Amino acid sequence: MLRFCRPLLIAAVAFAAVGASAQQGTPQPAPPPVAAPAETNPPASADASSGHEVTLETLPTLSLRGEATWDDGYEALTKAFETLKAEARRLGLAVTRPPQAAFHETNDLNFKYEAMVLLEKAPDAAAKPQAGVTIGASPSGKAYVFKHVGAYDDIDSIYEAITAWLDEKGLTAKGSFVEEYVNAPTGSDDSKLELNIYVFVQ
Repeated sequence: MLRFCRPLLIAAVAFAAVGASAQQGTPQPAPPPVAAPAETNPPASADASSGHEVTLETLPTLSLRGEATWDDGYEALTKAFETLKAEARRLGLAVTRPPQAAFHETNDLNFKYEAMVLLEKAPDAAAKPQAGVTIGASPSGKAYVFKHVGAYDDIDSIYEAITAWLDEKGLTAKGSFVEEYVNAPTGSDDSKLELNIYVFVQ
């Protein structure tokens, strides 16, 4: 069972709050302070120094929005990706990249997400997705990408490292952050997981 630790939750709230304020123009509650990183050396998978700038272009997607608790998040995302892939096959749509999840809102108990499969080309106007799936577009713009290799259960360490790295570089995150699932591990404790994390910046 997936267990999100406090550093990941804090990072998620901070990223989402900044983006919501910019997009909606409404005041948002200030995010809780980010804890200072531990003085011990983090494992290699939690090293954010390899983060580099990219510019993401918008691609057509099949999307599925949902909400999950932190404990059940990995399972919820996995099921969403399965639904999206099955719907892409049913509609005869070619998927061009690994599945992604954009995280929009968080609190102490759960989070809201948008699971996506990125398509080679936009569906025809006659395409009618089912099972709650919608046609959309992927996030785009200037971002920094960070790589996580290791169990999803341990992903809080890389988010803590990313938060410290952004602070060191004087960069401000905005909007949602995106996880891209490069491979398909057997579960949240599978150490062979490869994951890209895109953090959009101002």
